[in-house]
Amino acid sequence: MSETGAMAALDAGRMRPDGPRPAGPKQRPRDAGTLIIVDEAGPAPRLLMGRRAAGHVFMPGRYVFPGGRVDAADLALASAFTLSEPALARLCAGPPARFDSRRATATALAAIRETFEEAGAMVGAPGAFEGRTAGFWGMFADRGIRPDPGRLVPLARAITPPGPPRRYDTRFFCVSATEMSHGPSLEDLPTDELEAVEWFTFDQVKQLSLAAITLRVLADLEARIADGSWRDATRPMPFYRAVRGRFVRDFL
Repeated sequence: MSETGAMAALDAGRMRPDGPRPAGPKQRPRDAGTLIIVDEAGPAPRLLMGRRAAGHVFMPGRYVFPGGRVDAADLALASAFTLSEPALARLCAGPPARFDSRRATATALAAIRETFEEAGAMVGAPGAFEGRTAGFWGMFADRGIRPDPGRLVPLARAITPPGPPRRYDTRFFCVSATEMSHGPSLEDLPTDELEAVEWFTFDQVKQLSLAAITLRVLADLEARIADGSWRDATRPMPFYRAVRGRFVRDFL
């Protein structure tokens, strides 16, 4: 099962600047990717988001962007794709030192795959691709759609602090809705991860039930859309994490 949105990191006050140091084991964070699709066709930009079902243990009832952890199929496919040098510089910066271009590409692929699993949207272009194409990647191949992680722009990174039973090192990406070759399927979703998927303006999003990390990344994206830099992969991206129980925001 995917972990939609992949981050409860800043939720419930766990990572506020004045919060206590989290307790619990220092579980190693798992790589994850999250994708924000931006539709600029109307008078105001809209973002694709979904609501977690109330019965889910993980973030029930919260609105999230599609996303989840990197799996073996993403890593296997990563060698067949390339990202731009500026994007790799953003994604591979910071700890751990051994985070390489293959893992960076896999996070972008995971974001694309999870966006189809959870929202029915395929980001890519017509074309064939080789490698392991079982499961959801097989559905891309069957439709003749080649995923295009090179179109994704790194936006932010966040690591779940120690304490929660699941920890993620999540790279957030953004992409234009014009890069979709299929979907989204707002009423007939491929999985039950999200019980509703809709387009929202920034003003509408701010009225939803959101985790704190979602609000922070939204603010980052809104500022970049306002200054026209949201498609610029050379721009440093914020990196959110807890260091000795204190909230830290660096740039990569």
